[in-house]
Amino acid sequence: MLVQVSHSPMIVLRCAYCGKHVAKRDKEHVFPKCLYPPSKAKSKVQRLTIPSCRDCNDGWADDEAHFRNGLAVAGEPNAARRELWEANVLRSFDEIDGLRRACDVADRMKPVNTDAGIRYKIYPGEDERVARVVRKVIKGLCYYHKVLTPVSDKRIWVDVLKYAIVPEFLDAMSHHHREQGIVEYRYQVLNEYGIHSAWLITFFQNVPFIGLVSASESGFPE
Repeated sequence: MLVQVSHSPMIVLRCAYCGKHVAKRDKEHVFPKCLYPPSKAKSKVQRLTIPSCRDCNDGWADDEAHFRNGLAVAGEPNAARRELWEANVLRSFDEIDGLRRACDVADRMKPVNTDAGIRYKIYPGEDERVARVVRKVIKGLCYYHKVLTPVSDKRIWVDVLKYAIVPEFLDAMSHHHREQGIVEYRYQVLNEYGIHSAWLITFFQNVPFIGLVSASESGFPE
């Protein structure tokens, strides 16, 4: 007697970043895991994950470590960022590629005259590797919230927020957070003025980035 055995087909999804087919088990964190210090390693707050192909999953690893290191020393630190610097970043400088990573941070520092004398500051908005990670985060959020996917780099403009946002516009944005001391974000789908959506992402409570996604595949003018 022949018995027909039914096998459940493997669920296949599309990579949130490039659109290639991926197995359900292949996932990537929208917000880099390396931003979470040891005290938050077992946090119960949901960490957003999305499907990602192996190439995309691996393609940001080096820049994400650079992103973490740069943000760890940009501006006045909160408790989570201070812990991240002392427990993760300083330790990473002792690894095989530690000297390169330390030099990457040092190269971004600029002298600034203050009342207390010369201080050295980092400006994340001037770092293309930082911008690349922020664009990656916006791509992941676009997929997670089912507003647009996949999104090419040329469709996303990002910068450090330099001016106050009009309260009415801020209130209209949907607000979310994933460990408020580490990252929180707002967004609004506009579909007007050539803009598909606007994103405000704040890391460590005081490093805010603004991002705009173009409504057109041609992206924003250079």
